[in-house]
Amino acid sequence: MRVPYSILDRYVDISDIDPQELVEKLNAHSVEATLDHFGNSDVEKAVVGKVIKTTPHPSLKKLLVCEVSVGNQTLTVCTNDKTVREGDKVFLLLPGGRIGDLKITERDFKGIKSQGMFLGLEELVGIPSEGVFKFRDPQVEEGSDVKELLGLGEPIVELDITPNRGDLLSVKGLAREISALYGKPLRASDIQIWEPFGEGIQIELLDGEGCGRYRAALIRGIEVKESPLWLQASLWKFGQSSVNNVVDVTNYILFAEGNPMHAFDWNKIEGKVYVKPAEGGERFKALNGKEYTLESGDLVIADEQKVLALAGIIGGEDSAVSEDTTDILLETAYFDPFRVRKTAKRLDLRTESSYRFERNVDIENIPRAQSLAISKILQLAGGQTVALREVYPQPYRPQRVKLRYSKLTAYVGENIEPSRVAEILNRLGLPTAVSLEVSEEALKEVLLQLLSER
Repeated sequence: MRVPYSILDRYVDISDIDPQELVEKLNAHSVEATLDHFGNSDVEKAVVGKVIKTTPHPSLKKLLVCEVSVGNQTLTVCTNDKTVREGDKVFLLLPGGRIGDLKITERDFKGIKSQGMFLGLEELVGIPSEGVFKFRDPQVEEGSDVKELLGLGEPIVELDITPNRGDLLSVKGLAREISALYGKPLRASDIQIWEPFGEGIQIELLDGEGCGRYRAALIRGIEVKESPLWLQASLWKFGQSSVNNVVDVTNYILFAEGNPMHAFDWNKIEGKVYVKPAEGGERFKALNGKEYTLESGDLVIADEQKVLALAGIIGGEDSAVSEDTTDILLETAYFDPFRVRKTAKRLDLRTESSYRFERNVDIENIPRAQSLAISKILQLAGGQTVALREVYPQPYRPQRVKLRYSKLTAYVGENIEPSRVAEILNRLGLPTAVSLEVSEEALKEVLLQLLSER
């Protein structure tokens, strides 16, 4: 699990904590951690440029000649990536700049002087990509410094999570841990929690043991397009590629909040939505392009005609969100860890979603995570939430646990003030109170002691 420092700071104030010190403290108290950094910070004179004109090179057929505005001037750049178009924004290494050991100077390509070099994602942030990176975010100004814009060199806390610490598989989870270690409050977040309303979504839960909670929101009138650069860069810091504004929001919330979710193209769903066990023998083509044969008992999301997704693992091509999508069904759920793990292992299909469901996601955080996703989708893709349906047959009831202070000190190996114990547990999200209770046995011991002393 990679946790970018800038995103972690949105959950808890770490501005005064040295990243190396934090990693050492996590290793000593909580979880194995290492310190990494985002992308290639060994970059000089890399700026954002906007392509204002493209023409074929007059004599070198493999090259495209681009006129590029960098804010205060227009430069000529030759590239062999012929997918570059007018209006594209690019990352441009200026003459005199460098990336690593590669230094850039003006070059003459048979009479055309090239004043720089376009950059791809792989050389900048380590994300596999083909050709020049192109984007069209209107909020990013021409001439902006790429190193500062992307946060190249930003500290990344990398966690090696053990199976019993699924609570740390999110930025929010690590923030709770830091809150307890440093006595810092979590940052407050004021969001609108969407409650079930409206008509039009029919959900039938046919496997209550496999699915403890299922929420689906119908959002109509969206525009699926490229994500803004800030969202793409956030995903790169988590080690993920960008897909589109809707899918990117669901992936961002997965890493930030720890709750996986999935967006279906509503217009590709036929009839009711079922959460049910597979009958066995169904052929399912997943979003990774591979086809799988299901076995009886595999937990799936389906409609009247087909399997839409392997629950908690991966969605299917038949209901995927594309540029033509206008309405989506946004799913957020709790699936049984054993069922998810069994299917994922048999199919040798591990995803960020299954990794979290196998280790237990927070069933009570589902409304918050989904509400955050709805808010971001409406902000970035437009549209309107017209209905939300929830199936929650057995609402979660937290267990009340009593722990004697003497046992606690025996387990921990040192004396910690009861009030401090309560503070730590409360910061970890475990509501705790200290009470003074005297057991019958303890009372008898005190009375016998008093009698013996008389």
